[in-house]
Amino acid sequence: MNSTFKFVRRAAGAIKRQLNPSAEMAAWQHAEAVAATVPRRTPGRITLLDYDIEYADLLSFCPQFHEIFVGRGLEFQATNTAPRILDCGANVGAASLFFKRQYPHARITAYEADPDLCAMTRRNLTRNGAADVDVVHTALWTTTGSVTFFSEGSDSGMISGLAGASNEIAAKAVTVPSLRLRDVLADDRVDLLKLDIEGAEDAVLQDCEPVLDRVNAIVMDLHEFDPRERQSPRVFECLSRAGFLYSVDDLLLQHWRPPVAPAESPFPNVPLVWSMTVRAWRA
Repeated sequence: MNSTFKFVRRAAGAIKRQLNPSAEMAAWQHAEAVAATVPRRTPGRITLLDYDIEYADLLSFCPQFHEIFVGRGLEFQATNTAPRILDCGANVGAASLFFKRQYPHARITAYEADPDLCAMTRRNLTRNGAADVDVVHTALWTTTGSVTFFSEGSDSGMISGLAGASNEIAAKAVTVPSLRLRDVLADDRVDLLKLDIEGAEDAVLQDCEPVLDRVNAIVMDLHEFDPRERQSPRVFECLSRAGFLYSVDDLLLQHWRPPVAPAESPFPNVPLVWSMTVRAWRA
């Protein structure tokens, strides 16, 4: 009887949420409906919650909005009211807007390598009351200088030479500034390091290991593009050596992105590319 009651209560809660969605869920549902009518990679603007957001590709922005505002995947508990946050891989600025919503006095630097998306980030933050966020056009990397960056117009741009870069057939190559993240961390104390740098996680974190003691918490999208050389074990070992505990969730199998398991394998067409959310904090 107890288990039956719990099941009924959960079902009733699910029905209630469908009939009376939260403001965040309603905004996401609106964005999904609009995205169904807009061609891919068509820039535009949309009002969601109390934000006027400019986007490069609404279809790829919708899952970002859901993860950040509906699922609250970037929510964290800071030890002060003005946490220092590095938004690495800002895309169009949604994460920085969320951080400002949670901590209005947060001190945020947003980094974005794609020049068009970086300009959108700056406009979105200024337009939506977050002009104090420092926006930097750069690719975070292991060296400071410049790199070749494959820009595909939405949320999957990446540094040339990384596993998976060659699979972005529609991407254009551009030269962008690069900045060594290790140097940034060496000069600062960071409450939250948010990383979404499309396959550069292992190289960047390994380079940053000597200064990771200056970071209190990390949330990252960890990407796996090369089935013959997985970076996750090295990333987890690096985090452990640096004194972090970590958890993993939100595994996303990218079935639309090559490679997949060959037809003659025991598991034909199984996706070999995926990403996952990793949260790490001081033990």
